[in-house]
Amino acid sequence: MEKLNTSWHSTLRVLFMAPIFLLLFITANAQTNRYVITGRITEDASKAPIPGAGVKVQGTNFAVAANSDGTYSLTANLAPGSYQLAVTFIGYKTSTKQITLGSNTNVSADFSMSQDAMGLDEVIVTGTSQGTTRKQLGNYITTVKGDDLVKAPTGNVLTSLQGKVAGAQISQNSGDPAGGMSVKLRGISSANSSTEPLYIIDGVIVNNTTTRVTNTTANYDGGNFVGSIGQNRMVDINPADIERVEVLNGASAAAIYGSRANAGVIQIFTKKGVAGKTQVSFNSNLMISELRKKIEVNQSPVKFGLGVDVLTQDVIATPLATITSPVTRYDYQDYIFRTAVGTDNNLSISGGGENTKVYSSFGYFNNQGIIKNTDFRKYTFRTNIEQKITDWARLSGGLNYVKSAANEKPDGNSFFSPMNSVTIIGNFHDIWRRDANGNLMAVGERGRVNPVSVIEDIKQKQEVDRIIANAALKLNPIKNLTVDFTLGVDNSMQNGTTYIPPYTYNVNPDFFGGGVTMNAAQNGYSSAASNKALLFNNEINATYQAQISEKLTSVTQVGYSYQYERGQYALLQGRGLAPKITTVNGASTPLPGVDGRTELSISGAYVQQNFKYKDHLFVTGALRMDESSVFGVDERNQLYVKASVSYVPSSADYWKNTSLSSWWDTFKLRAAYGQSGNLTGISAYERINAYSGQPFLGFTSLFTIGTLSNEAVKPERQDELEVGTDLGFLKNRLTLSFNYYNKKVKDLLLPQVIAPTEGFTSFLNNIGSLKNTGFEIILGGTPIKTNDFNWNANLIFNKNKNEAYDIGAMRLLSTNPGAPIGIIDGEPLGVFYGTYFARNADGSLVTNAAGIPQQARDGAGNPLRKVLGDPNPDFNWTIVNDFNYKKFGLRVQLDGVQGSEVWNADWRTRQGVGNGKVAEQEQLGQLPRGYVAGVYAIEEWRIDDGSFVKLREVALSYNIGKVKSISNMTVVLSGRNLISWDKYKGYDPELNSAGQSTILRNIDFGSVPIPRTFSLGLQVKF
Repeated sequence: MEKLNTSWHSTLRVLFMAPIFLLLFITANAQTNRYVITGRITEDASKAPIPGAGVKVQGTNFAVAANSDGTYSLTANLAPGSYQLAVTFIGYKTSTKQITLGSNTNVSADFSMSQDAMGLDEVIVTGTSQGTTRKQLGNYITTVKGDDLVKAPTGNVLTSLQGKVAGAQISQNSGDPAGGMSVKLRGISSANSSTEPLYIIDGVIVNNTTTRVTNTTANYDGGNFVGSIGQNRMVDINPADIERVEVLNGASAAAIYGSRANAGVIQIFTKKGVAGKTQVSFNSNLMISELRKKIEVNQSPVKFGLGVDVLTQDVIATPLATITSPVTRYDYQDYIFRTAVGTDNNLSISGGGENTKVYSSFGYFNNQGIIKNTDFRKYTFRTNIEQKITDWARLSGGLNYVKSAANEKPDGNSFFSPMNSVTIIGNFHDIWRRDANGNLMAVGERGRVNPVSVIEDIKQKQEVDRIIANAALKLNPIKNLTVDFTLGVDNSMQNGTTYIPPYTYNVNPDFFGGGVTMNAAQNGYSSAASNKALLFNNEINATYQAQISEKLTSVTQVGYSYQYERGQYALLQGRGLAPKITTVNGASTPLPGVDGRTELSISGAYVQQNFKYKDHLFVTGALRMDESSVFGVDERNQLYVKASVSYVPSSADYWKNTSLSSWWDTFKLRAAYGQSGNLTGISAYERINAYSGQPFLGFTSLFTIGTLSNEAVKPERQDELEVGTDLGFLKNRLTLSFNYYNKKVKDLLLPQVIAPTEGFTSFLNNIGSLKNTGFEIILGGTPIKTNDFNWNANLIFNKNKNEAYDIGAMRLLSTNPGAPIGIIDGEPLGVFYGTYFARNADGSLVTNAAGIPQQARDGAGNPLRKVLGDPNPDFNWTIVNDFNYKKFGLRVQLDGVQGSEVWNADWRTRQGVGNGKVAEQEQLGQLPRGYVAGVYAIEEWRIDDGSFVKLREVALSYNIGKVKSISNMTVVLSGRNLISWDKYKGYDPELNSAGQSTILRNIDFGSVPIPRTFSLGLQVKF
């Protein structure tokens, strides 16, 4: 890897370290006394204890968490004087008290905390380990408690986040038990790059890429598919280990992360040990999944043509047959789907004392897929340790080990997937027929594979071993100064194998490649692929708080980070297998393999300045400078800025003295501006011309690839302005947050065609821009609150408008499912652009004499094209209602998406092969002969309505309470994706066969339907 010019980084390291060592020396000689501060923390209304509430002496490293009974004991070696003692806990207002430390070394301080529906006192971490309060932020940040992620268990943290984050569109792309998830924060922020957020777990930047080690690209798409299909690595994280999730949508909040934060940031904080009595928690869930909706299939007793195995696509065959023959119709869905069973089990142990606190957990997740012979198993182990070294130094560390295994089938985008194998054949074949030797027989569909062969014979397995580890040293060398050192590593290994046995009948080349039909002697396929990924990050942050005057406080934060990534991908494959041979080295015909290796680094430094006037005016400004090995030589350094202001009139003295304060509790105005970048669209060696070798006359010759390197390539850059307000009324029983944003992404990374005389066909260039404008409404309320019954309701409404501009010539992408994806000036990114129906002036379809709709053409008879649909929704929303009556709890979540279109390739295919309901109408004479053939090639026919309302989550709980040695027991009955109200002609409009792709969305081509899941769980604490 090319060496970086890191002179300015070396200087920064020296500047950081010198004052730190000086301060350590000063601290070692300071005069201190040993004080013991004790007390109890309770909820102000119920007087119930608040275990886990954090108690801290402000400006020092002395902190402790309350015990299970709400009591705490904090020992601190401090110089005599006055200090602020603060108590914080998620969902409660921060409570502070002034304490004086003098000759009496025993100090008592009790706290009564009130609930905070607005969460303005919550501490938010935005790139600096010390963080800040929500009150001070000029941008909106969503916080989701860990308890809200496990009320209807899914085993996947991203699935659990659906509908809980303002400004987010979180979609499940596949119903596979480890199917991929897509997260879009405030729209699409790129075209050629990833638009998934940056994920950080306990300060460690982690890998969330999707890499195929089964269903490998070399076999499936023939270079014609642009997508990101399969597992993404957040499936490895155990939701039961999570304390909270913070989602940073805006560029101002994410700017401190520089070139990695264009798509926003999701921070995950895992559970920590709590001092006091050791607490053991165990929960177990039994899950049952089933197909939520079956597709109606052709029930016609006849087909066109003679014989079952003579004519396959009888509805669109040329010439069109008019005679019919009787057939027996089958519903293959009854064969490939099943009722799946799973279990989710978690055991955690938490405890410790003042000096040492430990949290450890063990998890086992096992879930069958609703497609036969698919499943996903995951084992997790996590431990977090916090150790007090001295009065001014604490060390913490965490280790998360994950091992998972999945039995898979070919995914969508191949005719060998379970879904496509039954979609591309007429439903009149007896697919269970066998010859005299017991071999499955062909279905007579032009070399199509028998669906039974896919379910029973194709073997695919993926295994993952992953370690995420972190270590942090926190120092308080002098009062009001905190220094943090953080080391983190994410190391994962994926291994995948695929085996397709040799069939006794001819099969289509769609899977095997090579351009010819494979006969029984040539077919059979095996592959083995592996992917190693290592991410390492190292950070140092320093925060200093100064009281400039009685009313004005200054907080200065500086930091430096270094991140390193390394990846290695390998693929071996071959075809032509003898019976019982499953390995690649047993293949008679080797196929091209892959040996891909990448290495890159990124380092950066920031400075952030905060000013607080009294407790109601906050101003923040920051600069970050990044340097990365992937940027062009002249673009190696990238500077990002942020600025924000927060004004909270309701915290000012004048507000408290007005009549408004009697019913208007919270009033906050905020504005923020920020810049961020995206380097994911630039490969590690994009700026370097690569050469490959090939034999020539007995020698090795070198040749270049078709893409010219761009030495001036730079990251996509985003500028965003956000304004908003937070309001709370009637003791904050009614809350409202409103956000408006306008963000522009310039320097989009897109391939640009160049003249062949240059010796190349294209190169990656910074072309064009994107714009996202929209608003978010977050409405919360407590309509009823009594001693026995509480009702809490929340609404999230998101609206985003996406537009590409300065793109130049229209760009069309060719894809496996035939979706014509366009990048067009003035249109949303990734619209469907294709041929359409001719219409009369009143909007009705133009038909021929037989009543068959006609395609729109110009005067010369050439097909006309236009924008047919937009996968980007007009808006999406969520409504959550939480009811609590005595020991009963009920949670109901509805999710809605409105105004998006889906490319429904499967529905059109079903009509063409004769197993759909439109084909049935034609075979029964209810539609003119030739109707399906006439409209089959018109691309508008494949556009479907993607709007839906889903009963996403329902959870009914009963708290049994204390039972003998069990301190608390709760039983939970829950369900997910129970009902979908939509007009979609397929299984589910939420699916995307392109997986986590940025540019390809809402494409339905062989995806596994999202199942309906029921769960019965038991939660106990000892």
